[in-house]
Amino acid sequence: MKLASALFLTLLSSGACAADIASCSNPSGKGYYPEKGIISAQDSGWEDERITNGITKLVRQADGGYDVLFVDVRNEIVSALQDGALVVPLNRGEDVFSVLVVYPGKTAEVYTFLRTTSGKLEYIHTLSRAGDSVFISKASVMRGDCAYINFGALPAEAGQ
Repeated sequence: MKLASALFLTLLSSGACAADIASCSNPSGKGYYPEKGIISAQDSGWEDERITNGITKLVRQADGGYDVLFVDVRNEIVSALQDGALVVPLNRGEDVFSVLVVYPGKTAEVYTFLRTTSGKLEYIHTLSRAGDSVFISKASVMRGDCAYINFGALPAEAGQ
């Protein structure tokens, strides 16, 4: 994990991003696996999900675009953009920001970063994965805590 963290920090400091917006971790929630492909009727249904030590970061690129970086369940650092995704801002409020991450023909994800009414920082990740090129179809919602969310680094027009 130390190596993954060091690589993650190196990637962030490489100049590829202009602003570090949010750093969040340890998502947990529910996933639904339909009877499709290799998932049998017996194996289909709802499952508890958790990515222990999982890290998710939202960064603003030097060109003004956004990227979602995460350490996945295999402890590998993944850039949504480098993995072939389109990252589009959806909405921005005083203490909330959402991006849509689309892997064409495969997956759509929404990451919402927010400050709760009681002042806690968290993120919500929703996912829908299906299609002919998808090995395992899935829908899920997960929630994690954020160490910080820098709403001040977002332009006023982001996602509006």
